[in-house]
Amino acid sequence: MKLKDKLPLIVGRIYINSMSRIESLIHGTAINLLSPRLWADPYYYHSKMRETSPIHYSIALKAYWVTQFDLVQEILKDKRFGADVRKYPDRADRISKSMDEDRLESFNNPSMLDLDPPDHSRLRRLVSQGFMSKFIQALEPNIRRIVRDCLDKAGNASSFDLVQLLAAPLPAIVIAEMLGLPESDYGRFQTWSENLVGGTGTNDTDKIEDSMNASQALRDYFRGVIKIKRQNMDDGMISRLIRAEEEGDKLSEIELYNTCLLLLVAGHETTTRLISNGVFLLLESPQQLEQLRKDPTLIPQAIEEMLRFEPPVQATRRFATEDIDFHGTSFKKGQLIFLSIAGSNRDPSANENPDTFDINREKPKQISFGYGIHLCIGAALARLEAQVALEELLDRYPQMQLLDEAPAWGKNPFFRGLDHLNIQTSNPS
Repeated sequence: MKLKDKLPLIVGRIYINSMSRIESLIHGTAINLLSPRLWADPYYYHSKMRETSPIHYSIALKAYWVTQFDLVQEILKDKRFGADVRKYPDRADRISKSMDEDRLESFNNPSMLDLDPPDHSRLRRLVSQGFMSKFIQALEPNIRRIVRDCLDKAGNASSFDLVQLLAAPLPAIVIAEMLGLPESDYGRFQTWSENLVGGTGTNDTDKIEDSMNASQALRDYFRGVIKIKRQNMDDGMISRLIRAEEEGDKLSEIELYNTCLLLLVAGHETTTRLISNGVFLLLESPQQLEQLRKDPTLIPQAIEEMLRFEPPVQATRRFATEDIDFHGTSFKKGQLIFLSIAGSNRDPSANENPDTFDINREKPKQISFGYGIHLCIGAALARLEAQVALEELLDRYPQMQLLDEAPAWGKNPFFRGLDHLNIQTSNPS
């Protein structure tokens, strides 16, 4: 990245750090997305903000943070709040003014994650056919095979990095197979996905450049794949989406690309973090790990607590679609609002003793897969992959412990996860 391109990022970093300090002095708290302290323990800041101001205005981000469970759920199901930034010309122009032609095309044709009805409803209806409950459950034997294949690569090693061995490749392989993509490309998907997500919520010029390059690489890749699939249809999801287009549904080429990109990246990144975060929590809680080993029927309940306690996605965003008075706060049309999943899941009004990880917690309240019309379409698949991964790990390794006492959390403020999770094993069965 050239110096002239880096300068706005450097200035932005200085501005955010300075405004966050001022905000903290005025309000007693602030969420500085560039702060190592936030990366290490985001829950302290989200919870402190919730205690002092559940609807908090961030001077640094020029946006509101909502951290109370009930308020976040209310916004996520309220039609007066939307996900499509293109509806607000001033904001959209600031975001898109420096984009090249390809990135601008994607911005003007967002995935369903950043759409409002009716466009969101149309795309979700098409994609949801590939995530029906019976179909997802039928994938269990294949997912188990993939998990075992990944673990077999460790051989008789006394230690391994769980992220690199299992948590990262598993979801990439599963979603790539669902899309009907060749096995030879799985490694590239994993790298592109990690680089693409790594460019969010950061002013690191190298990560931003890697993210832009990954986006371009994925765009070029899917253009080629879609062209081939049109001539040689199969049973994969890409072919099914193309068939829907040919049968009269208005699914454009860029919508096909963006949908494929969303499924690949979201399916990979969220599940990778769910598995690694969950195993880390169990290894830090040996008694609960042993309880789960003795009674694997508790695994689904444990996964819900893992999602609550260490959500892979820390926050999502919405915009006020009109001037709104919301619980005493006036939002102007186009106002950016961050909805804190990290703060909501640990709201004591929703969960008793929220800062305690407890796999015996009955029906933990959490919104880690979203809520309302944007509830994650792949939630059932992510849960299934995590369940099978945990079952196989507990069965294969009767003794597991952390090799690193304090593994480092990633530096992305919106995606919470470990870059590495080194595990010591003993006598794998």
